[in-house]
Amino acid sequence: MQEELNITAAVISLLSITLMVMGSLCITMALSKGVEFLLKPASCFFMISGIMVLISLEVFRHSVRWLIGSDQSVPLEYEYSWSVACAVAAGAVLIFGGGCFLLLSLPGLPKKPWQCCDRSTATSSA
Repeated sequence: MQEELNITAAVISLLSITLMVMGSLCITMALSKGVEFLLKPASCFFMISGIMVLISLEVFRHSVRWLIGSDQSVPLEYEYSWSVACAVAAGAVLIFGGGCFLLLSLPGLPKKPWQCCDRSTATSSA
């Protein structure tokens, strides 16, 4: 049981990293080559990756609880380290970033919203 939980957490983490790389490639292509249709797949990749990070942490938590509960002879107290908080924050940032990229890919928004704030670009195009 313990090995299966550890392997499951590792596989989910590797899939999550793969989705992050795919999302980063889509964003790089969208920004450098101007292919805006890649924003939607990138947002999906990032949101699914964030969800998978959080699922991986939950599997890890179950694995730790099972390990501590399996040996009743030694009472142990434990607390999670700062790295778990960083992983939760990373999952939340991935989900938030995916949502932001999904908003950027909506058809009602301007194609390059960062140019709306630049006065020199706005005045030269008018």
